[in-house]
Amino acid sequence: MALWHIAGGVALMLFGIRFLRRGLERVFGHALHDWIERMSSNRWTAAIAGLGFGSVAPSSTAQTLLTMQLLNAGKLPAERMLVFLLGANVGITVTVQLIAFRFFEHNALFLIGGVAAYLWAKSEGWRGAGQTALALGFIFLAMQLISDAAALLAAHADFQTLMLVFGSHPWLLVIFAAGLTFATQSSTAVIGLVIALANAGTCALTTVLPVVLGANLGLGLTSLVAGWKTLAGKRLALANLLLKCAVLAPLMLALPTLVDWIGCMPGTVARHAANFHTTFNLLVAFAGALLAGYVGRLVVRTVRDTPAQVPFGAVATHLEPSALASPVFALANAARETLRLTEEVRGMLIGAWRGWVERDAALVQRVQEHDNRVDEMHAAIKHYLSQIPVDQMTPRDSQLQFGLLHFASQLETVGDVIDKSFCHQILKQIADPVPLHEKDEADLKEMHRRTVARLDMAILVLTTRDRATAQRFLGEGDKLKEWCIEVQKTHYQRLIGCDDRALQASTRFLDLINALRRISGQLNTIGHTFAGEKPSM
Repeated sequence: MALWHIAGGVALMLFGIRFLRRGLERVFGHALHDWIERMSSNRWTAAIAGLGFGSVAPSSTAQTLLTMQLLNAGKLPAERMLVFLLGANVGITVTVQLIAFRFFEHNALFLIGGVAAYLWAKSEGWRGAGQTALALGFIFLAMQLISDAAALLAAHADFQTLMLVFGSHPWLLVIFAAGLTFATQSSTAVIGLVIALANAGTCALTTVLPVVLGANLGLGLTSLVAGWKTLAGKRLALANLLLKCAVLAPLMLALPTLVDWIGCMPGTVARHAANFHTTFNLLVAFAGALLAGYVGRLVVRTVRDTPAQVPFGAVATHLEPSALASPVFALANAARETLRLTEEVRGMLIGAWRGWVERDAALVQRVQEHDNRVDEMHAAIKHYLSQIPVDQMTPRDSQLQFGLLHFASQLETVGDVIDKSFCHQILKQIADPVPLHEKDEADLKEMHRRTVARLDMAILVLTTRDRATAQRFLGEGDKLKEWCIEVQKTHYQRLIGCDDRALQASTRFLDLINALRRISGQLNTIGHTFAGEKPSM
């Protein structure tokens, strides 16, 4: 029965860690990514950013997902991302320290406070804080359950013999702990388990230290599997694993001396385990900060880019399937892909205008063909967003999901307008030139400039998701609409008494300017999505 209680405690701890990650996502929201990018301006600040992130999100899965996401997005160089990941590994030891300080004895306080805030708070931020406290309560309750069960096991002679056997085979313990960490995706759960056994008096330092090292090795294996799909991710994860092994190997070779030295220090075996876990990750992080460049070059020479790794015709995408389990990460991926879609549409708009200025029919036709790529990206974004579990999203997440879906759909429509209306009229003008009035030419040029500016501001709204920026964006749209009305009024006045050729030129002008006006109108959706958003805690 004690073994079942331990298994149940481990399961509850895994759930608590996952629930904790969700709560922190509610508190910090999507601003977390921007903060990390700002903090990672150099190696040492990247390590601090990783330390902060790992402290508040003690999940190896969350750390790996975020690191790979930022790396694949090309936001930060691989060396800084390596240091960030190593700093996050240090941060994850905070939860183990809390366990070693026996915070789990106060699990009731976390559970009561967490439930009160999670169920009754109206602010999304306060609900996230409540969920975080509740998750810590689950983790500490799990530790209490494991500790009580471990105390029962300590009385069994067979279990004591098993621990002695394990203690005499430290390398086997390393492999076992690494495999268990890889299976559970949590080094905290594995080290928490051995701390509970140590508190019950069933584990000595000869058993505890190899388990701690094995758990950290398993953490490196988890990152390697998560990053295996991309060349950059594979190199980053391999560098992380190499640094861990470089520190782990000498510590294992000096294990008997290490056990004697640590055993002479004041404190319990559980306290020694937590401190050793933190010290190991500090050593790896420090080595990484110093040697990131050398390790990076070694990994680049070892893991080479080959044509087989990138299929012919494949296009890079931010839509990483492994991030779907975490709405914050998945939505950040979708937002970045939507920004890429916006750039694709912007390129079409600028390319079409260049074709108009240069009277280059071949260029305009290439722009039309590019609309197929826009359609593919829109379909991929829509499919990806539809796969995010609805029950795991906060109201803020749901609003962003809707905004991305709606904006991507409007961008696809803009691509169609450029293809079928704007480019079509340009090709007609190239095939059968009709001189436009000098004022019409100037107005058309100004309308195109303002439309491109609107698209750029739409990108800003999507990037910042700022309410004031969104409202200003909508205000600019109203001004552009009024300007278009005045331009058309002036244009109609010039048509009085004109000939058939001038009427034909008028039709071309109005078709072109109305196509641009439709594009501007389609972009308004991004402003409406965020103009009414209220700031959270």
